[in-house]
Amino acid sequence: MPLFKIKAYDTKGDLKNLRKEAQSEEQALHALSLEGYIPISLEIERTRQKSSVVKPLALSDQHIFCAMLSAFLRSGLSLTEVLGLLQRQTRDKRLRPVYAELRESVEGGHALAHAMESQGVFRPSLVGMVESGERSSSLPDILERAAALLQSEISLRRKIQSALTYPLLMLFVGAGVVAFLITYVVPQLTDIVVDSGGTLPLATRALLFLSSAIRAGAIPALLIGAGVYFYFKKKGKRISLPLFKDIRLHLTVSLIFSQLSTLIKAGVPLVQALEMTGPIDAKKGRIPAIAEEVRKGYRFSQSLEREGSFPEDVIAIVRIGEVGGNLPDCMDRIAANSWEFAQASMQKWSSLAEPIIILALGVIVGFVVVAVLLPIFSLSSLVS
Repeated sequence: MPLFKIKAYDTKGDLKNLRKEAQSEEQALHALSLEGYIPISLEIERTRQKSSVVKPLALSDQHIFCAMLSAFLRSGLSLTEVLGLLQRQTRDKRLRPVYAELRESVEGGHALAHAMESQGVFRPSLVGMVESGERSSSLPDILERAAALLQSEISLRRKIQSALTYPLLMLFVGAGVVAFLITYVVPQLTDIVVDSGGTLPLATRALLFLSSAIRAGAIPALLIGAGVYFYFKKKGKRISLPLFKDIRLHLTVSLIFSQLSTLIKAGVPLVQALEMTGPIDAKKGRIPAIAEEVRKGYRFSQSLEREGSFPEDVIAIVRIGEVGGNLPDCMDRIAANSWEFAQASMQKWSSLAEPIIILALGVIVGFVVVAVLLPIFSLSSLVS
C-alpha cells in the first residue's frame, strides 16, 4: 500500500507535514478532508512491499472473524464499520493490521473477497465462500455457515491432537532411548567383544550397519527434505497422503453442497449458484463444467453423473431431491453425511495411530535390546 507524504493546513491554519497510507491519491485526499485538513501537496514517499512469505491465520482466528463479522452485519452495521470495530476491539497485535488493510481495501472500492485474497492469510475455500456471499447478497448467512464449518474442523483437530499426544510422547522418548543405545552402548560392547576375539551376532551387525547408514545419510536426507519442503511451499502446493484421499473428497463435497444449499435457499438460481461455488472447489474447473451442463438443459443429477468425480450416493440423493422438489434439503443432508463420514474417518485413523505407534516402537526397541544383549551373552561365554 502506498505511503503518501503530505503537506496540509489543519483547522487552526497551521502547516503540517503528514504521512498517510492509502490505496490511491483520491482515498488519501478523502481521508484528509474528513479529518479537516486542507492539503497543498501530496506525493508518494514509498510503496510498502508485502513479505513474500505470508503466514496464514490460525483456524481459530478465521472462525472468530467469520462469526463476529456475521453477527455485526446482521445488526445493521456496514462492512467498513464492522471491520473498523474489529480492528479496535481485537487484542491480538497480529490481527490489527489485517483488519486495517481489509477496511482500507473495502473503503477503496474493493470487494471483501478480493481484499482477503490479496492478503494471503485466509484459506482459499473461505475466500470463495465470501465471494459467493457477496455476489448473492447473502454474506451474513454464508459467514455464519463458514464459522460453523471452521468450528467443527477446530473441534475435530483438537480431538485428534488429544488422541495422538500420548503415543507421540512415547515415540519421542523411545527414539531417544534407541539413539542412546545405538550411539553409545552398542559400539562399546562390540569393541569389547571384537577385542576378546569373539564374533558379533547377526542382529548386532545389522544394527551397526543401520546405525552407520543413518549417521552417513542423516544430513543429506535432512537437506533433501528441506529442499522438497521449501519447493512445495514456494509453489503453493501441499504434500498429501493418498491414505486421506477419501477424507479430502468428503470434506470437499460437504463444503460444496453446504454452499449450494445456502445459495439456493437465498433465491439464487442453480446455474448461478454453481458458478459462485466454483472458487471453493479444490479441483478447478469441475463446478463450472457442471454449471455448463445444467445450462444446456441437463438435470443437476445428470450433470454430476456426466462429470464423473462425485460419489454415486451423492448423485442418488440429488436425484431424489429433484424428483421430490426439496433439492436444498437434500443438499444439506449430503453436506452433513459427508462431514460426518470425514469426521469418523479421521477419528478412526487417530485411534489406530496409538496402537500402531506403540507396536512399531516395541518392535524397534525389542530388536535393539536383543542386538545389545547378544554380545553380552557372547562375551560371557568367552569368559567361561
